[in-house]
Order: sequence, then structure tokens, then C-alpha cells
Amino acid sequence: MTLPRRVLPDHTYLVTRRCIGRRFLLRPDDALNNVFVYCLGCAAARYGVQIHALGVMSNHYHLVLTDVEGLLPDFMAWLNRQLAKCIKPLRGWDEVVWEPNVAYSAVELAGPTEVLDKVAYTLLNPVSAGLVRSPERWPGALSTLQILQGGTMNARHPRIWFKDHAPTETSLALTTPPCFASRADYMPALGALVASRLLQVRAELRRQGRGFVGRTRVRKTVVTDQPTTKKARFGRNPTFSALTRETWRAAMKKLRAFRLAYRDAYQAWRSGARDIAFPAGTWWVVRCAGATAAT
Repeated sequence: MTLPRRVLPDHTYLVTRRCIGRRFLLRPDDALNNVFVYCLGCAAARYGVQIHALGVMSNHYHLVLTDVEGLLPDFMAWLNRQLAKCIKPLRGWDEVVWEPNVAYSAVELAGPTEVLDKVAYTLLNPVSAGLVRSPERWPGALSTLQILQGGTMNARHPRIWFKDHAPTETSLALTTPPCFASRADYMPALGALVASRLLQVRAELRRQGRGFVGRTRVRKTVVTDQPTTKKARFGRNPTFSALTRETWRAAMKKLRAFRLAYRDAYQAWRSGARDIAFPAGTWWVVRCAGATAAT
């Protein structure tokens, strides 16, 4: 039996989805940027998900989001389907778009420190990869500090897939994570962390003797290309992020309690006890098999 990840309302996650074979199907250009923001804006409105940061690389994307209604699997299924339907005609691609037989990664963020860490990671991803010197120079869809300060990203109807009665424009709201009291608390802390890490990343690349590819060369990459580094197989797929020992212990305690309660409920349910209540956060067996979950 494979134990599910918890899907609880009002939890914040770093979500990652990779392309098949890590191919560069998400290579940045104006059309792809518009498609991604449009699909994400429609998905967020449809499922009530709050988006805090986004970063679209050439072969994967990152989202930092809060799943307000506990509908993350539905949200991701709808978003990735619409993206794939747009990417295929846009790139002339007739195969699957997303990495098959591998679920998207959803790392639960335990608190404000972890949220800041993953938002900064998302914003600096193009720099850490040695592609551009600063986040602002990345030609792909990226919620830079300036965009986060503005609070919105806009996109037009991509005629390649959505029906004519779909919204002609969508405005994607980039909200403050709920673990912060206000934007005035959040943005200065994020700005300081991004500035500090940007210097560290540049220094490390200089130490390694590496330069930056540059936005012009990034735009010229071929969508069927893939990284030269071999992908690590059977690595860790974390469930949560906790940066202090105390936070890690608390998160681990909650996760173990959920898995133990789920295992007991699942065994009882398989034995015919259909009135058994699964622990709060159970999704698939409730959504697709008619079981009930505690609130």
C-alpha cells in the first residue's frame, strides 16, 4: 500500500512539475509565457488556490502556493492538462508533455522561514542554474521582486486551445503567504534574503569558473534538447520542508500520526467497514472511492 500525501486546507506548498525527458518544452518565449500565466490564472480562480510565486524554467516549473480549499490534486490535474493542450500545438509536439509515471512534487512548507526560503529559491532558480545574472533578466515567466510588489501578472486568451467563450484576459494575483501578517512584513524580508543569496550564488559560480549563458542564448535553445547532466534516479522526494530541528520534529510527528491513522483506517475499510473515517487530509479514497474523512 502506498501512503498518500496529506491534502489539507490552508497549507502552503512548493510544487514542481517536470517535462518528459527533461526536454526544453517550456523554453521561454512570449507565447509560452502568456500561455503559462493564462492557464495558471484560470486554474487559481477555478480552485481557489492562492499563488505566491512562480518560476518557469526550460524543462520544469515551480509554484509556491496555498491550497485554500484542499483541492491541490484537482488544481494540478486541470492546470497540467491545459498547459499540455497549449504546449503541443505551440511546440509542434505530439508526445506527452509531462514526465510520465512520476507525480508532481508538493513539498509542504512548515512556516514563514520555509516559505521565504522556497520563494527565494524559485526567484533565483535561473541564476543558480548559471543561465542569467539576475532574476530580472530571465526571459521566461518569473515572479520577480518587482512583479511581486505589483501583485499581478496579466495574460491574453491563447487562441491555440481555449474556447472562444473563455475569458479574453486573465489577471493572476500574486498574494502574500498567509503565514505573514501583512505585505509590509513579507516583502522586506524576502527582498533581503534574495539579495543575500544572489551574492552567494554569483560568488559560487565565479569560484567554479562558470559564467552565465545569457538570455539571448537561452531563447535560441531547441525545445527537443535536454540537460547534459544525467538525472539522479530513485532520489528523495520530500514531503515537507523544515529548516530547524524543532520544526522538523513537529512536522515529522504530524506526518507519522497521519500515516498510522491512515493505515489503520485503510485496513478497516478494505475489510468492509465502510463507516470508518480516514484522517483529515486523506484525498484519493475520499474523492474517488466514496470514503469519509475526519474534519
